[in-house]
Amino acid sequence: MKTREEIAILVEKFLDGKTTNQEEQMLYDWFSANDVSKEWQPLKEMFAWYADGMPEKREEEKTAKRPQKRGVSLHRPRRVIRWISVGVSIAAMVAVVLIATLRPRQSEFNIYEGSYIVEAGVRNDDIASIESEIEAMLKRAENYEQQANDLLAWADTI
Repeated sequence: MKTREEIAILVEKFLDGKTTNQEEQMLYDWFSANDVSKEWQPLKEMFAWYADGMPEKREEEKTAKRPQKRGVSLHRPRRVIRWISVGVSIAAMVAVVLIATLRPRQSEFNIYEGSYIVEAGVRNDDIASIESEIEAMLKRAENYEQQANDLLAWADTI
C-alpha cells in the first residue's frame, strides 16, 4: 500500500500528465479504498469520475453518434446563419462605400481650428494671427518633454 506522501507525488505527476496507466489505476484504487482528508475530497471525486469512465463524456459521445432521421437536416440552421451573415456583410460594405463617397469633403483641414490665445485678458481666436504663437508654444512643450525624459533617464541610472 502506498503512503500518503507517495500518493501526493503520484497526484502531482498525474496533474502534470506524466503518469502511466498502472500509476493511474493505483490512484483510482487508493482514492476509492481510503478515507481522505477534507482537502483531498475533490481529488477523491475526480478520481472516482475517471475510474467510472467519465460518464458525462460517454453520454456526449453517444449523443453525437446517434443517426439522423431521414428528411431532417441538422445543417439548415447553419445555412440560414451563413446567408444572414453574408447579407449583413454586403449591407455593411454598401454602407461604407456610401459614407465614403457621399460625405462632404473638406477643402482644407486646419489642425489649429478651435484654438485660441488669451492675451491681456482678451481672447484671440483668429487662427491666422495666432498660428505662429501656437507653434512656438508646441516647440517649447517638446523641449520641456525632452528635458523631463532626460531627467528620468538620468534618475534610472542612479
